[in-house]
Formats: sequence, structure tokens, C-alpha cells
Amino acid sequence: MKDFFLNRQIDKIEREASDDFLQILSFGARCYPTKELHALLRRLDKEAQRMAYYRRLVFLIGGSATLWIAFCFLFQSLDFTVGVYFTLAIVPVTLIAFGAGNIYINKKFRAIRNSHLIEKIIVEELDRRRKDASIF
Repeated sequence: MKDFFLNRQIDKIEREASDDFLQILSFGARCYPTKELHALLRRLDKEAQRMAYYRRLVFLIGGSATLWIAFCFLFQSLDFTVGVYFTLAIVPVTLIAFGAGNIYINKKFRAIRNSHLIEKIIVEELDRRRKDASIF
């Protein structure tokens, strides 16, 4: 049992160490070559766009709960009981999907939430290197 927890901690450390964006947040961008910093900027932009797309999708799912409630009122006024029960059953499902989606997005895109800070760190490092190169 002790090995299980140790292996789980080692796996977590390896995952975090392989994430370049978390490393830049923790230690800065001095260790990376200039080409790789430019590639990281492009990758950061793509990941931020992907996160925004998934976040929009999750908010649409969460916002659809009000639509289901409106349909429930409509079916109630039409005296359509199957529709009432169906829409009442869908409301908690969409709210659970909204919560689970937010947890998943926050876990998967943990470093990308600070994309503006990561971008600032990388751009400052590239500017510093550009100024240092102009001295010689």
C-alpha cells in the first residue's frame, strides 16, 4: 500500500514536470532556447483557444437547464405529463454535467488558466534576449 501512494506521487511529479507551461510559471523562461519559446507561444495560443471553446460548450450545457425548466412549464400547461417528467429529469443531469465539465476543464487546463501571465513571462524573456543580442 505504501508503494501505491509513493508511485502515485511520483506519477504526479512526472506529469507536472513534463508540463512546460507550469515550469515557466514556476521557474521562468530562461532555460528554454529562443526557438522553443516561440513554439511555446504558438502552442499557448492554441491551448487557450481550445480551453475557451470547451468552457463555452460547458456553459451552454449549464445554461440549457433554464431551457429545460421553460419546457417543463410549457408541457405542464399543455398537460403533457411525460414531457414534464422528462424535462424535470434532464435539469439535474445538465447541472451535474456542468459541474463535472468545469472540474475537468480546470484540471486539464490548469496552467492555461494563467495564459496571460505565461505569455507575459515568455515575451519579456524574448525581449531581454533581443536587447542582449543587439549589444553584440
